[in-house]
Amino acid sequence: MINTFHSSYNPPPVPPRAGYKKAQPSGNTPLVKFLSVMLLLLMTLTFGGFLYLFQKVNGELQWVYQEDTATLKKLQQCVNGNRAQECQILIEKVNTVMGKVCIYVKTFFSKFTGGPSRNGPAAHMVFLSEHNEKYKESEALRSNSLLWDKERSLLQGVQITVKRDRLTIQTPGVYFIYSQVTFSRRATKNPLKQTINRSGPKNENKELLKSFCTLHENTEEMCTASSAGVFRLEKDQQVYVTVTDRSLVNKKYCWFGLFKL
Repeated sequence: MINTFHSSYNPPPVPPRAGYKKAQPSGNTPLVKFLSVMLLLLMTLTFGGFLYLFQKVNGELQWVYQEDTATLKKLQQCVNGNRAQECQILIEKVNTVMGKVCIYVKTFFSKFTGGPSRNGPAAHMVFLSEHNEKYKESEALRSNSLLWDKERSLLQGVQITVKRDRLTIQTPGVYFIYSQVTFSRRATKNPLKQTINRSGPKNENKELLKSFCTLHENTEEMCTASSAGVFRLEKDQQVYVTVTDRSLVNKKYCWFGLFKL
């Protein structure tokens, strides 16, 4: 017999089978919670480590340059006062600071020029003593150009002229040029000036840098004029230093140099 009975009600649910367990909805499992905590802890440790290193490096730099900063402050006070002997000692310390600055500048610019070049062109010139025979024989004595002692100076990939007053570039490129001239004798004209000049094969001269200082009358103090800058130099161009009056120059605290970046 066919059952033709129809009803609008839903059939009753099927009773669950023995041992059946309903599936749990997806959510945060213990593994996900553990990984989240570890990631948060790693980010916290990383940030804290960078902060610690920054504070430590900053403190060490302040300690390293504390003496240099104090020296520069004393030099400023010395210039305003009248203590020649103390000024002389401070100038020697400032020379050391300038050397550190030159090394830092070379390292900084080397990052933009493919790294440091240990064998690149460089020169550091020491003033030629008046007692040296080469000083008396030099034709540059008729000018205000400073003369340099080739035997006691550093020359690497750079030539010095026969007159011993100019450096001739052999390799073109960008150079860091620096000079310092100290005056220690009474001057009739102020301010005193030192200039870094550049000349080419066709004798075209150009002032690259200049600086000034003043010597007061009836004092035994010294004044120092320093210059530094970055310039592009071509092959066979020459660089040299001139002063207002060479007879006023203190030979112990004068130098001139350059190096290729």
